[in-house]
Amino acid sequence: MAKGEIFMSIGPTKFALQELKMKMPDGREITLWFDGSGKVTRDNGTFDEPVANAFSLVQVVDCPFATPTCRSICYVHILEANEREVHDKYILNSRTIRVILSNSLYIMATANAFAKYVNENCRGGFRWHVSGDIFSWIYACFIRLICLETPNVRHWIYTRSYDYVAPLVGLPNLVVNLSADKDNLSRAIVTAYRFGLRICYLTVDGLVPDDLPAGSVIFPNHSLRGRELPRPTDAPWWQSITPEQRRMVCPADFFGQSPNIRCGPCRKCLK
Repeated sequence: MAKGEIFMSIGPTKFALQELKMKMPDGREITLWFDGSGKVTRDNGTFDEPVANAFSLVQVVDCPFATPTCRSICYVHILEANEREVHDKYILNSRTIRVILSNSLYIMATANAFAKYVNENCRGGFRWHVSGDIFSWIYACFIRLICLETPNVRHWIYTRSYDYVAPLVGLPNLVVNLSADKDNLSRAIVTAYRFGLRICYLTVDGLVPDDLPAGSVIFPNHSLRGRELPRPTDAPWWQSITPEQRRMVCPADFFGQSPNIRCGPCRKCLK
């Protein structure tokens, strides 16, 4: 465990928080927070002792291209209600990153400290945004800068901010996944083919488009999952989709998370 790291849990999910205190060129002290969970720790910590290997913001507020569908069922609403300490750090990050991005000297000082943390603590992988999204072009460029400064770390991101993905395309150590649902699928498909990116599709009503590109990943809403059944695959929704679509389903979302079913052992979104 890194110095100052905090562990907590919501039900079976374990969370980690780690602060990054930085002194700016003008002497001002600024703090950002990294977070992580047993699901997204990837190849850093373990399911029961995750490493803070993600940087997150606020749901919806920091998601300029959020759709009606994703706003209505965003999983971060549950986290906000049940674990205020984690969500409060997202709020602090949301405010602080905007201060940083408004000052070129702050950007460089932060990038150096941010990259140092990632290189030292997240060699197994780094996720952008358990909560939140790319909210501006300059923020996309900041993400690019961190990836360039951490060339030996594999990064991954899910985004609905298609207008801001161009700076992130072509980085050898960043996997860009386009988050989509029925409200923005047409734009997602155009963007996916333009840049050669993967689509991660959220279904709430159980319907799955026939034209999802090869390599897409399907994320079913809670009501469609088979976690409570003795045999999850007996769930009506699972039985209704094709064998090809079943192979696209996120295992951690549908079957539940465990040491063997989480980001890391699963590579659907990570390659």
